[in-house]
Amino acid sequence: MKPYEVGSLIKSYCTNCYHHEQIIIKVSPKEFSEKVVNTLWTQCTRCGENHTRLTQTTE
Repeated sequence: MKPYEVGSLIKSYCTNCYHHEQIIIKVSPKEFSEKVVNTLWTQCTRCGENHTRLTQTTE
């Protein structure tokens, strides 16, 4: 799995305008007893709507 960096583009649909590209504005790692997940804070490149998304990291 690729690491997520602030400023990079990802393919994810906006729930407001259904545009397929978002930019990462913040990455917050969360550690649990068995897994590590990242909370991605993204922004739509078309309408500017902010979204959050959980992704699992493999370590």
